[in-house]
Amino acid sequence: MQITLLSMFLSATVLASGSCSHKTKPSAPDHTALVQLETRGCRGYCPAFVLLFRNDGVLEYEGIRSVEKIGRDTVQLSEQELRQLQVAVRALGLRQYPERIESQVADAPTSTITVFDGNSQYGVTGSMDRPKSILDFELLLKNLAESKGLRVVAGFEPLEQTSNQAEITIMFSPEVNPGNFLMQFEEVKLQIVRRVSAENNWLVGYNPSQITETQLLEMLKGMKGVQNAAPVLKKKQH
Repeated sequence: MQITLLSMFLSATVLASGSCSHKTKPSAPDHTALVQLETRGCRGYCPAFVLLFRNDGVLEYEGIRSVEKIGRDTVQLSEQELRQLQVAVRALGLRQYPERIESQVADAPTSTITVFDGNSQYGVTGSMDRPKSILDFELLLKNLAESKGLRVVAGFEPLEQTSNQAEITIMFSPEVNPGNFLMQFEEVKLQIVRRVSAENNWLVGYNPSQITETQLLEMLKGMKGVQNAAPVLKKKQH
């Protein structure tokens, strides 16, 4: 009888250990969309692109116009970057904002941020007049792309752009439409290159053979609608 009980005990132990050693299969990667940023250009060289962040950490990129890389590419976020992004999406609460936020600056570049939740999605379109929380979130998305080697913050001029173009920065008053403002300078043909900050601050190109930097800055000084005009700081050569 003792042998039988011992045999039964050993058999039960083997079965129990076998069931405990069974490993749960890892869950399949979640390829669903998390958030997307789509930017549209302006009259100048504002970058136009699409960034689609997925729940598996993959970032799908499509460069459309005025970007360093035209076409599609994919990069991978780290687990920490993905978790931080997911937290930021929830904290933003995009659905509290209207689907379109009108801008007083007609020629400013427009962006659409879209969040995804299962089969539903919600997007908000606007420009520099959007709430700071949305502008900061957009900058977060751009910085994540930049950290992976995707140049999306600065615009890139097309190949046909003349090499002798020089540039200055102009800070316009909030109510000023930069494109309309520059149309009055027909003789020197000032041209918007891109917006350089969330404020109404723009990089403007001109031909130095038509007007010198000093002359241009002096002409803009004190003009109604111009808060500040300054030279572009040259990068030091190493």
